[in-house]
Amino acid sequence: MSTYRTPKHVADRCWQELVKHQKNISRLHLKEMFKQDPGRAEKFSREFNKLYIDYSKHHITEETVSLLLSMAKSTDLSDAIKNIFSGAKINQTENNAAMHMALRAPADKHYFVDGRNVTELVHSELQHMQEFVELLHAGNVKGYTNKPIDTVINIGIGGSDLGPRLATYALSDFAVSSIQIHFVSNIDDRDINSAFEQSDPETTLFIISSKSFTTRETILNAETAVKWLKENGCHSLEKHLLAVTANHDAAKEFGVKDENIFHIWEWVGGRYSLWSAIGLPIAIRIGMEHFHDFLNGASTMDQHFCEQPLENNLPVILALIDIWYINFFHSQTHAIFPYDQALNMLPAYIGQLIMESNGKQIDNDGNKIEYNTSPVIWGDIGTNAQHAYFQLLHQGTPLVPVDFIISVTSSSENKNHHKELLANCLAQSEALMNGNTVSSKAPYKNIPGNRPSTTILLHELSPASLGSLLCLYEHRCFVQGHIWNIDSFDQWGVKLGKNLSKIISEELRQGKDNNVTHDSSTERLISYCLNKSESS
Repeated sequence: MSTYRTPKHVADRCWQELVKHQKNISRLHLKEMFKQDPGRAEKFSREFNKLYIDYSKHHITEETVSLLLSMAKSTDLSDAIKNIFSGAKINQTENNAAMHMALRAPADKHYFVDGRNVTELVHSELQHMQEFVELLHAGNVKGYTNKPIDTVINIGIGGSDLGPRLATYALSDFAVSSIQIHFVSNIDDRDINSAFEQSDPETTLFIISSKSFTTRETILNAETAVKWLKENGCHSLEKHLLAVTANHDAAKEFGVKDENIFHIWEWVGGRYSLWSAIGLPIAIRIGMEHFHDFLNGASTMDQHFCEQPLENNLPVILALIDIWYINFFHSQTHAIFPYDQALNMLPAYIGQLIMESNGKQIDNDGNKIEYNTSPVIWGDIGTNAQHAYFQLLHQGTPLVPVDFIISVTSSSENKNHHKELLANCLAQSEALMNGNTVSSKAPYKNIPGNRPSTTILLHELSPASLGSLLCLYEHRCFVQGHIWNIDSFDQWGVKLGKNLSKIISEELRQGKDNNVTHDSSTERLISYCLNKSESS
């Protein structure tokens, strides 16, 4: 299998020039690049919408960037960007548009899907959210004993969980309500039982978030929630249930009243849905005014991505640097290290976004791919990670590009803590690049450096800056997928395991084999589980 097999729509000449260039540039140490070019940090950094992005600590020169841009232009990337904003059915395998940009568009910005101005639909649903959140905050949403709702449990999984969970926690400093919010995603009942233990059934509202309203994990947890309510004397279930779905009928059949059903659309992928009513927990925590700031931060990045030329386009530049490492340095992983504790869910969120979008081995023309696509995304809170993973980053054999993310200012009264946090973040990027030669007699103490990283500084962690940051990664992911000629908006690989789990679930429930042929390993595992469960 050829290592340098070119994506079908990339000009082979551009790809081969990058192959040749990589061999030359890999001989240079990053710290030598800084010595040779004193203006390097200014040249390879950009500031936009309260984000400052320094990508100078990468194995790139002006020639590298020029070659990467030439490659991108050979794929008609500018036209692809216009295409996604046009409402075209770019999710080819499911015949859907990917118009999540409309979810954060201002009312006067019209986006169309199948000839319909979907911005109107979005703003109608935002108004629905506004009305509900105001009622909830005023204490006018009440449970079956007429006590005001004071606890919300969001039941969802994947995009219906990670996005709202991330932003709700990240923006806690902007909370405008004392309503408690819990998230349940795992079908291990410890997850939902933990939420129950912190909640009063008389004053708890469940948000059931599922676009299809058939997701097995979500529906099972929702059924458990209904059982818990009934066991605690609830005689008006409809007062405790809210749904966010594209399947209105299924939600209504489950017992959710019409005014408590919030709509999302087929042109919204789950991992791009926190901007919609899926983000209700965010709006409940921070209020609709701040939620609109969150949307506006993303919309501003949309505008930048749509209108800026490729050479000044931040999602494009960062995506091309990703391509540079994945396809020409053969990096297999990419690490995300936010240093603000409030962003502790960010690596998981970005991991789902990129790996579920671009973890593909078949291109848009149905061909088997013979080049690397998505890396494995991993990471953790920065200072914790320094004591867990950074040994490998500094002295291990893999080349792992890193994103460092931190806010420059903090709302904390203890400014010394945040200065120490900033110092740790900036020091790690410097250490990864420069390394340190201590002794020829003790080579195990030597740190080679020459490890690449991007540093993203948020002026502050606010709804607007978080919106811009998450949107930056969305478009960065899209550009990667376009270069690789893959569909970044389907996820067929997720569905196989789900379908098999239905079969095995029935066998475990019934305590017998349903004459379904499994491989010998799975058969033996099922048999072992059945025998142990019967004897316990």
